[in-house]
Amino acid sequence: MSERKDPPSKGKDKPYSVDDILAEYGSGKYDKGSRKVISFPEEGPDGSRPVPTDPTPPKPAAQPGQDQAPPPMAQISPKGLGRQLAARLSTLLRRADHYADHMYDQAEPDEQTVKAERYIPGVDREEPQPDEPPTPSRRKPRPSAPTPPDTAPAQLAERWQQGLKGRRWRTWLAFSLSLAAVLLSLELPLLDWSAPPLDTVRLAALSSLLALVGLLCWEVIVRGLARLCTLRPGAESLAALAWLFTLGDALVLLGTDYRQGLPCCAVTALGLAFSFWGDTLRRRGDRLGAKTAALTRTPYVVTLDEGKWNGRPAYAKWSGPAAGFGSQLQMEDAAQRAYRVAAPLLLLACLLCPLMAAVSCGDAGRFLWSASACFTAACAWSALLAYGLPYHKLAQRLQKLGAALAGWPGVARCRAAGILMTDLDLFPPGSVQVAQVRVFGGVSTEQVVAYTATLLRVFQCGLTRPFHDLLRAQGAVYREVSALRPEEGGLSGVIHNQEVLVGTASFLRVMDVPLPQGLNIKHAVFCAIDRELAGMFPLNYAMSPAVSPALSALMHAGISPILATRDFNLIPALLGQKFKLPVDKMAFPPVLRRLELSQPDQPHSDTPVALLGREGLNVYSDAVVGARRLRLAVRRSLAFTLLGAAVGVCLTFYLTYVGAWDSLTPANFLVFMLAWLVPELVLANWVNQF
Repeated sequence: MSERKDPPSKGKDKPYSVDDILAEYGSGKYDKGSRKVISFPEEGPDGSRPVPTDPTPPKPAAQPGQDQAPPPMAQISPKGLGRQLAARLSTLLRRADHYADHMYDQAEPDEQTVKAERYIPGVDREEPQPDEPPTPSRRKPRPSAPTPPDTAPAQLAERWQQGLKGRRWRTWLAFSLSLAAVLLSLELPLLDWSAPPLDTVRLAALSSLLALVGLLCWEVIVRGLARLCTLRPGAESLAALAWLFTLGDALVLLGTDYRQGLPCCAVTALGLAFSFWGDTLRRRGDRLGAKTAALTRTPYVVTLDEGKWNGRPAYAKWSGPAAGFGSQLQMEDAAQRAYRVAAPLLLLACLLCPLMAAVSCGDAGRFLWSASACFTAACAWSALLAYGLPYHKLAQRLQKLGAALAGWPGVARCRAAGILMTDLDLFPPGSVQVAQVRVFGGVSTEQVVAYTATLLRVFQCGLTRPFHDLLRAQGAVYREVSALRPEEGGLSGVIHNQEVLVGTASFLRVMDVPLPQGLNIKHAVFCAIDRELAGMFPLNYAMSPAVSPALSALMHAGISPILATRDFNLIPALLGQKFKLPVDKMAFPPVLRRLELSQPDQPHSDTPVALLGREGLNVYSDAVVGARRLRLAVRRSLAFTLLGAAVGVCLTFYLTYVGAWDSLTPANFLVFMLAWLVPELVLANWVNQF
């Protein structure tokens, strides 16, 4: 084969060169006797070659602007296993080299992209969440209790105020009589109660004190018996039955002296007083919440919305009607819901265990004594305090801030989630002020102020109020704006056929607006008209000292802040450098996502968590963190309460079964019940420690 190149002919196929053939063959020598799969056409008399016929139609040419695929590499497959392997290996190596040469062939970023990456702050992106079909639940829905009417908070506050009259002195009197019963039940060294006249007087006094305590706490007894008659027993039902059986045991023991020892009148009286106190505290907390909510006509509503950011729920604060607040305040609390399940079981155990003790011992009087002890142990002192005490403490704290919890249905939803924070949460009205006005390019001050205030008013960010005040001070008016477009760092719009840009200095640099040399103002709003700088407004940001503790409380409670700000100056760099906020633990969505999260008409949950009557992050944070801590404290308290009730029933049944008169004394019973009350007092005090 010669190395000459055939002249290309018009309309003919491209001829094969020696380099192409050797590249396809690899490094092997050319064998004249070998035959190629692709044969070379013979030359004609005029030196040209005939056009090979191809049955496949030609592919259409790529249109301009479309990516053209690289031409396929021709493959020549010689005969022979060795040459075939060499040819395939050579083709594979050529393709690998071609891929390595072009794997980094990307379009160079344009100048606009480089500017945006340099001046515009980075944002957080949401991870795509897989669309999982909802799994059908096999459980049958429980019949829900009828929902109370959504009464206005002012009417509820007045109604509960009437119902709380006289409860304070009755509570103190009930505790005083119970402590008197405790003193009578103790064995004092200076007084011998075993003498014949004194033992009868002692029993009569204990019976009278227990009866008086029942009269003072008659609401608990009446409500408990009413629930029992409607087959919906609760904690009040256990307290009412404990009072009845203990009073019956004391009266029978006073008349017949059928057993040794003293009745547990002191323990039952204290349990009834604690139940009455817990019910009173719950009503006081509801009254404080209703009274606080009635002070503002249009309060802020706090809800926990599902799937707000990155597939997780988030707390949102929005202005709207407080629908459902009055209804939720009247619903059952956590203790009532828990005892709706536990009370029937404890009631059944307190009836079966004394019956077993009486039958096994053959003593009918043993049933009355055992039932009195079992019901007193089942009616734990912290049964109604588990929710009432911490709820009242938290309601008192939130009332001073102008916030109110929406009952247990709203508190029960609180869990670890995100929290949406807007401009007004970080900087309430009055925290941002325009320091001065500087005009460039011969534009009037009125025009610059009017254009800037117009765009900010349509955008509805935290700068709307200070620029509205500046507009009124300058005597300017709002203009008509069209084609408003938010960007990272600023806004763009059209006013009177003029392109107006409002934003930070970095935003104007990205938009190719020339700025004066030496301009070093970090926190300012710039205005450009037709890509020419027209005005500058330096700003003064004054953050409340309560913002940093509020953020710390949120993060310690497992609630992640999400910056849904619209003010283009409020970026993580400003909050971290100037105000020393932990911005590394905050989410900063893109501008369009921030606009969506801060939209006033976005959908929200139907169950309010709290109502706020004031601006500021500290009020918002205290309501959310307090509700979450209340939920944890109540659940833990109920766990201790129910465990203590179950252990108490088992222990009292065993002692009455074996007839341990000397072990089941009022003093030992008081120590046992007091030990299970300590966790409730600790957890109730923990709710406010944030």
